[in-house]
Amino acid sequence: MRGNRPPGHALLQFSLLMTLLAGLLLPWLLAPNAPMTLNAYDLAEWASLHPAQRATNPPLLAPLLLRAQLLILCVLVGLVARGKLEKRAAALVIFTLAVAQLPPIEFVNDIGNLNYRQQFGLALSSLLLGMAALCWMDARWRRLFVAGLSLLGALTTLAGASLALDVFASLASGGSAGLGIWIVLASYCCLFVTGLRTLFFHILPPP
Repeated sequence: MRGNRPPGHALLQFSLLMTLLAGLLLPWLLAPNAPMTLNAYDLAEWASLHPAQRATNPPLLAPLLLRAQLLILCVLVGLVARGKLEKRAAALVIFTLAVAQLPPIEFVNDIGNLNYRQQFGLALSSLLLGMAALCWMDARWRRLFVAGLSLLGALTTLAGASLALDVFASLASGGSAGLGIWIVLASYCCLFVTGLRTLFFHILPPP
């Protein structure tokens, strides 16, 4: 029917979102001279230590682009959930991911810290925008937003990883991109395709 999703579409999208999360947790940077790996969030924290990041516009641009992936993930989770059970599970995932982004308790006594403020702002935005997408986003716009956010996620991943790897190279002695970056990019590309697929499935119903 015209308003339905393609068969198996929900399972595919949730699988891609879980793969995206796994990619964020897997190494994004492999240090050349030490047994150290950094995932997306670790790399963002490392990049925030560079003094030059305080002077970017907006401040801490590299950490912002990397940390924004969890914000995008929360909104995508809210967008793809449909039924009552899916929405309950999505709400739990959104809440958990938002809490995981909160800065340490020291933020209470150091509100002026730009790094902590960025973390708090993204955590709050993840919760509010994720729940808004889950509860109030019109079905007509969900398909378009899934495709658009997936494309945005891929572009910000490339930009953030490039900036952060440059920062790490200036503080340490180089480093190479880890598997996590490529998994995240592949997940976004697949989500973009599924978003377009649902758009065409809605506009041009199957024969």
